Amino acid sequence: MKKVVLIFLGVIVLLLGAAFILPIIYKDEIKAKLEQEIAKKVNAKVYFDAEGFSVSLFKHFPNITASLEDFGVVGKDVFRSDTLLAVPKFQVTVDIMSVISGDKIKVKAVDLESPRILAKVLKDGKANWDIYIADTTQTEEVDTSQSNVAVGIDSWSVTNGHIIYDDRSIPVYTKVVNLNHTGSGDFEKEVFDMNSQTSIDSLTINFDGVEYLSKKKVDADITLSMDLKNSKYTFKENNVKLNDFALGFDGWFAMPDTNYTMDITFKSKDNTFKSLLSMVPGVYTESFKDLEAKGDIAFDGYVKGTFNGVQMPGFGLNTKISNGSMKYSALPTTVNNINVDMKVDDASGNLEDILVDIQKFHLDLGKNPVDGRFKLKGLSKYDIDTQIKAQLNLAELIQMFPIDGMTLKGLYAIDVKAKGVYDTLAKRMPAVTAAMSLTNGYVKTSQFPAPLEQMNVNATINNNTGQMRDTKINVSNFRMILEGEPLEAKAYVENLDDYTWDIKVKGGADLTKMTKIYPIEGMTLTGRVYADIETKGKMSDVDAQRYDKLPTSGSAQLTNFTYSTKDMPTVKITKAEMSFTPQEINLTTFNGFLGKSDVAATGSISNYINYVLHENAVVKGNMSFSSTKFDVNEWMVDDPNKPATEDTPLTVVEIPKNIDFRLVSSLKEVLYDNMNLKDMVGTIIVKDGTVRMENLAFNTLGGSFIATGGYDSRDIKKPAYDFNLKINNLAIAEAYQTFNTVKTMMPMAQYIGGSVNVPEFSIKGLLKQDMMPDMATVTGGGILKLVQATLKESPVTQGFAAVTKLSNITPAELKDVILSAKIENGRVSYQPFDVKLKDYTANVSGSNGLDGSLDYKVKVDVPTGKVGAQVTSFLSSQLKTPVTNPEKIQLDLGVGGTFNKPQIKILGSSATGQLKSALTDKANAEVDKAKAQAQAELEKKKAELEQKAKAEAEAKLKAEQDKINAEIAKQKKELEEKAAAAKKKAEEEAKNKLKSLFNKGTSTKDTTKR
Repeated sequence: MKKVVLIFLGVIVLLLGAAFILPIIYKDEIKAKLEQEIAKKVNAKVYFDAEGFSVSLFKHFPNITASLEDFGVVGKDVFRSDTLLAVPKFQVTVDIMSVISGDKIKVKAVDLESPRILAKVLKDGKANWDIYIADTTQTEEVDTSQSNVAVGIDSWSVTNGHIIYDDRSIPVYTKVVNLNHTGSGDFEKEVFDMNSQTSIDSLTINFDGVEYLSKKKVDADITLSMDLKNSKYTFKENNVKLNDFALGFDGWFAMPDTNYTMDITFKSKDNTFKSLLSMVPGVYTESFKDLEAKGDIAFDGYVKGTFNGVQMPGFGLNTKISNGSMKYSALPTTVNNINVDMKVDDASGNLEDILVDIQKFHLDLGKNPVDGRFKLKGLSKYDIDTQIKAQLNLAELIQMFPIDGMTLKGLYAIDVKAKGVYDTLAKRMPAVTAAMSLTNGYVKTSQFPAPLEQMNVNATINNNTGQMRDTKINVSNFRMILEGEPLEAKAYVENLDDYTWDIKVKGGADLTKMTKIYPIEGMTLTGRVYADIETKGKMSDVDAQRYDKLPTSGSAQLTNFTYSTKDMPTVKITKAEMSFTPQEINLTTFNGFLGKSDVAATGSISNYINYVLHENAVVKGNMSFSSTKFDVNEWMVDDPNKPATEDTPLTVVEIPKNIDFRLVSSLKEVLYDNMNLKDMVGTIIVKDGTVRMENLAFNTLGGSFIATGGYDSRDIKKPAYDFNLKINNLAIAEAYQTFNTVKTMMPMAQYIGGSVNVPEFSIKGLLKQDMMPDMATVTGGGILKLVQATLKESPVTQGFAAVTKLSNITPAELKDVILSAKIENGRVSYQPFDVKLKDYTANVSGSNGLDGSLDYKVKVDVPTGKVGAQVTSFLSSQLKTPVTNPEKIQLDLGVGGTFNKPQIKILGSSATGQLKSALTDKANAEVDKAKAQAQAELEKKKAELEQKAKAEAEAKLKAEQDKINAEIAKQKKELEEKAAAAKKKAEEEAKNKLKSLFNKGTSTKDTTKR
């Protein structure tokens, strides 16, 4: 028994030791495995500290706790500068028995410390958290029910979290600062209660530029009934507080499919008027506890229906304030009789049916009452019925709502009535009667001791019919004085169908003083402006360019002006003077600085009235611009105090289509990216969404450039560029270091010293959304002349020497080498050209791809004695005889692979000297041998033909002779037969004659007549 106990204790000690030692021993393997799996599944940069990885049995004994420190996820491509997630430390606790049993591993707890999350969605809907790499090899649906991980979480927690959700496709922006959250729930069950507690120090929600919640404190204690099978979640006990305002929720929320369905009601819980005030932006400060407020409130609402891409749920809100009052304890004046009755209702979920009805609004600001009512229906055609009337003593108002460091005085009155439909498409507006006045106004702030004094304003708006043409706006008097300097203005505008105006402005203003009185957040203005301008006219005359009917005259001056923000370099204008006519603005003087760059300009701007009054009108300009040193790099980063880096993302720049400017430039020095451009002169034309350069000349990298071309952003998804270049005496190595295009198109340039001339070269293509060239679309070509250059050791020459065993290849002389290049189909091809490789001469032709691939043919003349063993063996095998005579031969080489890893092989050869003679003799011998063989064959054939002909002749002769003999015998026989017949006939005739002769005396016939 004792031995059993000792063995058991030994095993326990071993396990405990392993819990400490194994993560240390195998941390490199663990990190490598993690990185391998992450690379397979995540399209993002994931970093973590392997030293911070640990596995422990003691943190949550007897369960196993795995911890990881300095974990983060950084996006790629367009999100390469965004950190999606950064967690200094997080840990996961799993049930040790589930690990030992090998069944399903049960996750017991997840804890995150100080996580920072940036969830971002671009305008096109692309989200930075969409980083999971799908398994394209998976052909069958995975049965998740058989997963070896069961999420049975006893608890989870987030400590000091910081979350930003920036969705620009909606657009909505949410910022959560110092989130602390705990929760628990048994997710192994289909139905269970999930409990959570949440606190947020600051919650901001901005929708479409409107901040609906601004730095609100949140405390929430919520219990939800979770029905995982039906994806339905029901509110049970819950309490949510925004600042001091408490809400309770009832109802449910479900996600059965792509639709979100809900039926939720909410109402205030034991709130007061003061707690409602804590919801107002800017109120919840340290001084809020000193605010005395009374009154009763009622606040409730609902959200009911379905939400998806085309449908919104119905919603409603009711707010009532009765007999409210408020007062800061340190101030004497109280705001009394606050009564509000407001209703917002849109049961259909269609925003065109929304109703905002403030039936009653009343309060007394000291002795000054404010009364109003407001009713609005619809959000495209606004049906309005409103009335506001107030008379305010500003001195009393500032006592009720104090603003630190500000003093206000004067009597302000407003009386507005409006009823009807505002519809821009139908050119309708409510019938309006409005009057506003300020008498003896006075504004003073602690930031600037001088006040704005004697401010007097009288303005009216009248429209009795609701027709745009019947509108009349009259600012009959505007006057103020700042440190003894008056500013006066009058303005009258009528007929909003055909704007008719009569405006006069005269006076000066110190912008430094103005912005101290009225500070603009994130912006600083200084300087002094003076204007004396009068203008009259009608919009129809502007449209018809009847400038003779637009009497506009005057002048304006701006001195010692500065404009600065955190997002751009400071603009300084030492002095600017301009004069006005109806046709144009003449800029007679403009001197200043754009950031660190000094600038000067003169010229004119025309069609400016039309441009100001019409959205699509084109403003035209003809300017001269000069600078002794202009730093473009200052304007290429979001933060001018932070220099641009290779990781700084660029985006496509859209050139406005309603600008038509011709800018004649003369700049002594221009800093652009890593280039220093000298003596830049030329014309820049901005027109129709394009920027063109005409004969833009400058010097850099030891050479001179002349460029004509431009950038076209009319198709913003496919911006284009085209350039024609002429370059003289450009340093090649510096060009490689400076221009990414040279690196891509001519990688050998990094090993070439000397200069190049470019008599002509053109290039064009498309740009990607990060403003980098789309190499697949690049086309062009031209002539490059290497004046006096040398080729140093490079991967290609090293590979060349390794294959041929040639020495003394570099440095190669490239003198007066003319390259004819052509760019198309993603390759740069060169016509054949000669290169002097120290002791050898080479002829080169072929191409390299913009992807780095090589495809070249090289012909090199070298003595055979200097040819390496590989080449000699190759030639000897071809000749069937050793190559020993040191005559020149020509090697044909092929160059493939990539520039950094070239693949070089011998394609063949041709020869001179011995090789030529040997080849000739061998060829002649082969010819003679073939000739002799042919002669022998001919003689043999001849003999055979002669023998055959003789036999055929003899046979033919015998046949002819036999034929003749037969004919002779035949004729002889015929002659003999004829002779015999003739003889017989002759004998018969003779016989007859003799007989007749002997019978003459005995004849009885008379023969006298014969």
